[in-house]
Amino acid sequence: MSCPKTNSSIRRTIGFSIMGVSNSLCDDAKSNLTVDWNLSPINYTCFHPETRFPRSFDAEPLLECDNLPPKYVPGHVCMDQEIDYTDPIPTHGDHRPLWPKFGEYMFVPRQRWLHNIEHGAVVMLYHPCAYPSEVNRLRTIVKGCVGKHVITPSTLLTPERPLALVAWGCRLLMSAVDDEMAMKFIQARAHKGPEGTYTKEGQYELWLLNEAKSSGAGAKYGYSKVSCDAIDRTAL
Repeated sequence: MSCPKTNSSIRRTIGFSIMGVSNSLCDDAKSNLTVDWNLSPINYTCFHPETRFPRSFDAEPLLECDNLPPKYVPGHVCMDQEIDYTDPIPTHGDHRPLWPKFGEYMFVPRQRWLHNIEHGAVVMLYHPCAYPSEVNRLRTIVKGCVGKHVITPSTLLTPERPLALVAWGCRLLMSAVDDEMAMKFIQARAHKGPEGTYTKEGQYELWLLNEAKSSGAGAKYGYSKVSCDAIDRTAL
């Protein structure tokens, strides 16, 4: 199990943060955002698109799950403190009090989307240099199966497996999209976590491209149901 490098004795008290409540002394989802991300295009740009990461259909998807204590609950950390993680792609951990709106972004830092994970979301990550067709394929599956999702690029993924799905306690790393395994992961692991059934929309929306509720499962089911039945599998 990997845990964030944050002092647990102070992480919940500075700024007197309350989950989901904007607080200029702690987190208002607008101030001091460069603590987590310096807005660099490196995080969402493939600078050599002519040499995308090679796809390997022989590379098995890698499912990794952490053994979390039953009563484990991550903490909320105000914007006056940095949060670091021992895993490049964490499946749990301390995070910011205000979470992103569900949907697709130009980029969202881990310190934000981990809060969505706690609320039962599935986070789709892709390296900017992953094949666009594979990214589109996985995007179609995620949007079609679950409204509570966040989609963002991540340069922390490896060239060997530049695609990932992350849910509470587990991550699925892929070189190329395995349709059935991706759907099974979402159906089995979405809406899990300490607050997995919580449906309130987030307040962080920096560089939000498309809200989840505007299409796919988000438009059809809202944030209360997980189902891949509506996906046209012949179109994948």
